[in-house]
Amino acid sequence: MPAAKGKRSKKGPDRLLIFLLRHGKPEFPDDRKYVYGQTDYPLAELGERQARRIGSVLSGIKMDRIISSDLKRAAATADIVASLQKDPLKPERDSGLREINMGVWDGMTKDDIKEGYVDIFRDRGLDLGNVGAPGGETFREVSVRGVATLNRIIEGSAGMERVLIVAHGAIMWGMLCGLFDLSLGDIFRFGLDHCALHMAEYRRVPAEWGQFRLLRYNWSPDLMDYNEDLV
Repeated sequence: MPAAKGKRSKKGPDRLLIFLLRHGKPEFPDDRKYVYGQTDYPLAELGERQARRIGSVLSGIKMDRIISSDLKRAAATADIVASLQKDPLKPERDSGLREINMGVWDGMTKDDIKEGYVDIFRDRGLDLGNVGAPGGETFREVSVRGVATLNRIIEGSAGMERVLIVAHGAIMWGMLCGLFDLSLGDIFRFGLDHCALHMAEYRRVPAEWGQFRLLRYNWSPDLMDYNEDLV
């Protein structure tokens, strides 16, 4: 985590609000269940609608920066949300925000993986933090990457009050587990909807509870908006 800065700087506020947004629903080749990490699927029509909806909600909150993964589904979501700001911003791209690398499993169907990789599929389910897909990342590696990327974004946001980060499920799980000492083995207990919003506070001078506090998790304008794509 970023080191404490000492006394409050005269150049800006003492806290930064960090809005984390998962991308909208992607467009898949067919109706089968796919495992996807860095396979670059575009937004589905539903995903575009989801992005416009949350973008309209966020339009009245002035963002100082909008940063997204460079994968299509996250970049397109960020572009839609940014265009709806009262003072439109040009989103930045950061490859450090990419989804988990699923190695040889990336783009395969879940059924094919279960049948073709019986042992490692079982082992990964028993130890999500430390067992990854062949040739891919573990959730622990994703957590380290996510926290490092967030730290870099924070350091580049001196004097700012609000930043929006548009990324992916695993990288956001990794950030939150790293920041709040949550178990990586429990991540699937906490759902992440497409275009649901998470909100954290970063204190440039630590408070009694530290530098980070989670203010909202998986927030949607409609509490009944979740669906079978909840992961």
